[in-house]
Amino acid sequence: MLNVLTFMVDVVQQYIYWVYIICGAVILWNVRRYLLARNDRKNTIFPVEREVAAHREGQAMSVIGAMLAVCVVALALRHFVLPTVDVTELVQPTPTVTLAVPTLSPTPTLEATAAPTATPRSTPTRQPSPAIEAPTAAVTNTPPPPAPSCPNPNICIASPRSGTTLSGNVSITGTANHAQFQFYKIELGVGDNPSSWSSIGEVVRRTVDGGTLGVFNSQAVPNGTYTLRLVVVDITGNFPPPYEVVINVQN
Repeated sequence: MLNVLTFMVDVVQQYIYWVYIICGAVILWNVRRYLLARNDRKNTIFPVEREVAAHREGQAMSVIGAMLAVCVVALALRHFVLPTVDVTELVQPTPTVTLAVPTLSPTPTLEATAAPTATPRSTPTRQPSPAIEAPTAAVTNTPPPPAPSCPNPNICIASPRSGTTLSGNVSITGTANHAQFQFYKIELGVGDNPSSWSSIGEVVRRTVDGGTLGVFNSQAVPNGTYTLRLVVVDITGNFPPPYEVVINVQN
């Protein structure tokens, strides 16, 4: 334990300035992150994006606080603790172990005796063992998961499905159609029963039949449970009941 403490003292003495430089660089980078997140939070009008920006601000401030704490600890060790510590007193001398060498007693001389003659025995013939066939592993085909049950096949999200855990950029596929189609949009809400919705991307003024409806960047929101819904609007401004899926974001 004392040797480890001595090693840490030597590291602090030799590399203290590198610690200051690295901490300063990390602090400057996180100050920039904080300012960008603060600017994004002020300029956005969507609650989800405000939450993301506030989360980024908190992360940046936490890192800045940690780096300042490291600098304070290193400064205290370098200028207040180490000058009062005598490193030579911390190192314990390695004890010398003296082993007692036993005295060898003289070995008695044994007279050689003629060994008896061994009678050869007949070697039995070994019968070959029958070959054992290795069992054949049974191959089980896993059926694909069932397709989502959509009350209205013209308004349906095929992927991702409810209960799916997402990360990164995720393609949203399905069908968006209507006899009097005007446009469709994909919205996101917090939780499995959102009280408010935010649009993902722009409204799309073309029908989609079993193709890509849009792309969801799950890294733009904090980890948690969310609800995606597909809204198809007709030329009168009305829309049938939207199709919703509950997903989990884990980045």
